[in-house]
Amino acid sequence: MNNDEIVNRLTSFGLSEKEALAYVTILRNGTTRISVVSDETGISTSYAYDIVEKLAERNLIEIDDHVNPAQLRAIPPSEGIGNLVSELHTIETRLEDLFDTESYEQESFSIIKSRRTILARLSDLIAAAETEIILSLPLSVLSQVEDSLRAAQERGVFCMLLVTQYDDRSTIDESVANVVQTWTAPAPVILTVDRSDGIVTSAEPVLNSNSNEYAIYHAEDHIVSALFDSFIANYWIMGTQKHVAKAPLLPQSYTSFRHAVFDATLHLRDGSVIESKLDIRQTQAPGPYETIEGTIVDVKQSLVRPFSNEFPTQESLVVEHNDQKFTVGGAKAFIEDFQAKDVTLERSRSP
Repeated sequence: MNNDEIVNRLTSFGLSEKEALAYVTILRNGTTRISVVSDETGISTSYAYDIVEKLAERNLIEIDDHVNPAQLRAIPPSEGIGNLVSELHTIETRLEDLFDTESYEQESFSIIKSRRTILARLSDLIAAAETEIILSLPLSVLSQVEDSLRAAQERGVFCMLLVTQYDDRSTIDESVANVVQTWTAPAPVILTVDRSDGIVTSAEPVLNSNSNEYAIYHAEDHIVSALFDSFIANYWIMGTQKHVAKAPLLPQSYTSFRHAVFDATLHLRDGSVIESKLDIRQTQAPGPYETIEGTIVDVKQSLVRPFSNEFPTQESLVVEHNDQKFTVGGAKAFIEDFQAKDVTLERSRSP
C-alpha cells in the first residue's frame, strides 16, 4: 500500500487530507520538527502548527515543546489507531442515543431501480428468511438466487417456488424448494419472506438491465399478505408441479402455519395418522392461547397438488379433539373456527 492509499484510508477515520499527510510524514521521519512536516507536505508552517496540535489531541503524536525547536514524535501506530477506533466507538454511542430507532423501524417502503440491486435484494431477503419463502421468478435468473434458496432449505425454511417463462426442457435443482411449479408464461416477480417482507415487480427489470421499470419493496404485513394472496390465486394455480419434497420425519414444531399444513398434507397422503399439539384461540378473538392436542383428520390447502381448498388461499387443518371436529387456521384466520400460533406434529403411536 503506497502513501496515497494510506492517506485515503486515514481520511475514512475522520482525518482531513492534510492531517493524514502530516501524520504519515511524522511516522516516516520518527522524531522530527514542524519545519520538516511543512517542507515535505507543502503545508504552510503556520497551518502545520494547527495540524500537529490536532494530531496530538487525537493521541496520534506527542509534542515535546521543552526543547527548541519543538520535537514531534508519533505514538506507535498500534496505539494511535486504537485511539482513533476508541474515538469512533464513543461517537457511535452518542449517535445511537440520537438515532430515532422507532422512525427507522417504520421505514417500510422503497423503490429499487437497477437490475443488479433488485437481484441482490431478492438474494439478501432470502438469505435472511427464518420461516418461509414464497417466490416467483423467471427461469433465466433463477441461478442468481439458487445458493440463497438452497441455504434456506438447509435451515429448514419452507419454500414455494414458481419458475416462470419455463422452457419445458431445463432441469431445476430440487434442493432449492419444498415445492416447485413451472409456468411457460411471463408473470410478475413476487417474493414474500416470513410474512413480513416482500418485493414485487414485472419480469422486465430483472431480465433487462436497461429497463426503466422498477421493483417495490414492502415491509408491512398486510401488503405482504396481499402479495401472497395474489401469488396463490393468480399465478400458483397456473403452474405445473415439478417437485415436491418428501414428508419429513416427525415430530416437528412449526412457527409457520403454512409449513405445518404442507407437511401434514404429505403425511396424510402417505396414510399416516398425525397427532398435533396446537396453541389456539377462537378466530379473531382477543385473549390468551390455549394448548390442545388432537388428531389431524384432513387439510384444506392450495400449496401442493391435488389442491383441496374450498376458496382461494385457504390453509386449514381439520382437527378431531374429544370427539369433535373443528377447523384451525393461521394467525390471520378469518373463516376457520380457531386460529393457531404454534403447531407441533407427530405420528400417532396408537396401533
